[in-house]
Amino acid sequence: MIAHVLRFRFKDGISEEDFAASMQAFRRAGQASAISYSVVGQYSGNPADGYTHSAVFGLADLAALETYMYEPAHREADFIVHPHLAKFDAFDISDEEQNPLPCWGSGNVVRVEGLRIAVEFKSAFFVRAKTVA
Repeated sequence: MIAHVLRFRFKDGISEEDFAASMQAFRRAGQASAISYSVVGQYSGNPADGYTHSAVFGLADLAALETYMYEPAHREADFIVHPHLAKFDAFDISDEEQNPLPCWGSGNVVRVEGLRIAVEFKSAFFVRAKTVA
């Protein structure tokens, strides 16, 4: 099992409409087929961390994580939520002792998440360039 954990704080002055749309986008992402469970809500960690909200998405294994990275609801959430974030952090926790997740900077999780991010930026650039041209 992999827990994909997000911690975030919205920008000051976010409208109620944008806040509601962002939280709904996180909740829709948590309903993706690759997700085993999800929790989206207020962050209850140390206030000095600077986060106000968090989300946890449970995934069966690395294959499920890779599937989730390309789920339409996840990709849509990125475009809805990220413009409104002042602070963001993501990390993964795994209970697989025989096949542990590598630390950031190496291995499969970085490959899976890095490839998706590269695809998103290329897609966003293409759409923006096409719109501007």
